[in-house]
Amino acid sequence: MNYFEIFELEVNTDIDLDELEEKYLSFQQQFHPDKASTADIEKSILLNEGFEVLKKPIPRLAYILKLCGLDILDDTKAPKVDNETLQEIWELQENLLESSKEEKQKLKKELKEKINKLLDETSIRIKEENFQQAAQILIKSKYLNKILKSFN
Repeated sequence: MNYFEIFELEVNTDIDLDELEEKYLSFQQQFHPDKASTADIEKSILLNEGFEVLKKPIPRLAYILKLCGLDILDDTKAPKVDNETLQEIWELQENLLESSKEEKQKLKKELKEKINKLLDETSIRIKEENFQQAAQILIKSKYLNKILKSFN
């Protein structure tokens, strides 16, 4: 059973997060470790893992790609990052080191917008079943998101 099946959701790049949370809370009450058997505890762990993956766009899209045979989170199996992406990431990190506080705030906003556009593009490629291209775009999103998190 995959995480979408556990939560009785269609495998989809866009999910209703409120519905996901409702189902999660309902299942957690049903399989709470304090009143559960060993099998229920295992189910609870699986629910927690699934919820964490499905509630955020990058892990959810990576999971869909994994279901389609491309595991971008496993460095030994992930497609190689293209040189253009590596160059862009390197330049961005270099610019960050040389940026003022105001420039960093502007860059942070631009990064959020770029990541959102890339996630939308990834969704489109997945729906078109162009999984290789979706993987490359999502890998780029993942790198940019890591840089964005370094602001916090």
